[in-house]
Amino acid sequence: MKIFFKLIYEIVCLVYSQVCTFFENSFLRRNFKSQLSLEKDGFLKITRKNKLNISKQNFDFVLNDNEMNFYSNKYQKKFILSKEQLNSTVRLIFDRQFCDFLTFQTGFKYSIDFFGAYQNFPIPKKYIDKPWYANHYHLDKPNSKNMLKLFIPMSEIGMNDGPLELIDINRKKQYLVGGLGDIFLCKLNVCPHKAGVPIEDNKTNLIMIQLNPSRKWRLNENLYQRQFKKEPKFTTLTNKFVRRMLFK
Repeated sequence: MKIFFKLIYEIVCLVYSQVCTFFENSFLRRNFKSQLSLEKDGFLKITRKNKLNISKQNFDFVLNDNEMNFYSNKYQKKFILSKEQLNSTVRLIFDRQFCDFLTFQTGFKYSIDFFGAYQNFPIPKKYIDKPWYANHYHLDKPNSKNMLKLFIPMSEIGMNDGPLELIDINRKKQYLVGGLGDIFLCKLNVCPHKAGVPIEDNKTNLIMIQLNPSRKWRLNENLYQRQFKKEPKFTTLTNKFVRRMLFK
C-alpha cells in the first residue's frame, strides 16, 4: 500500500510540474536566450567579484546576534530573522540590478516565496542513511521546472564544510563551494542534489531562498511565518491562496 501511494504521489508531482511549467513558459516568460549558462547547466555561480554581489553585507547578525533560533533536528539549527531583519536582507539581495539580471537569465519575474537560514552539523556514520536535512540525492518534484533557488553562504563553505552537491544538466557533479558575496542559482527540479555533510567539528552556514515565476516581482506576505515551517510544496498552486505584495 505504501508503494502504491508513493507511485500516486510521483504521478501527481510529474503532472503538476509539467502543467505549471507549460503555463509559465506560455504566459509568464519574457525575452529569453536559451544559450545562457543557467539553462544550459541548471546552475550558475555569481562570484564576489561580480557586480551582482552582496560582499559588503555581513551575516554576523544571523549567526551571532540572533536570539530566535531552534533545532529542527539534532543535526540542523534554523535561524529565525525578525521581520525587520528579513525585510532588509531580502531587499539588500534583490536590488533592481539583481532582479533585472535574473529576468535576463531566465526570462521570468519572480515571487519570493520562502527564506531559510540554516546551520548544518556533522551526521555520525551510523545515522547517515536517514534524511536529516535533505542529505540524500533528490529532485524538488512538487514544483515547476522553472522554480529557482538561491543559496547564499553566510561564511566560507569549503569541501569539508558540507557544500551543496548537485548533478547538473550535463550529468556532471558540482560542489557549491564559496563564501560571503557568492550567490548560487539552481534549478533543482531538473538537477538531482543533496545537502553535503560537514566533517567533524565543521558546519554549514547557508541561506536558501525559493523563487517562483510571477507576472511581476512579488514578495510573499507569509515569508516571515514560513521560516518556522518546512519549505512549502506545490507553491505555484498554493500561491493562489496567499497574499503577495508588489516588490519591484
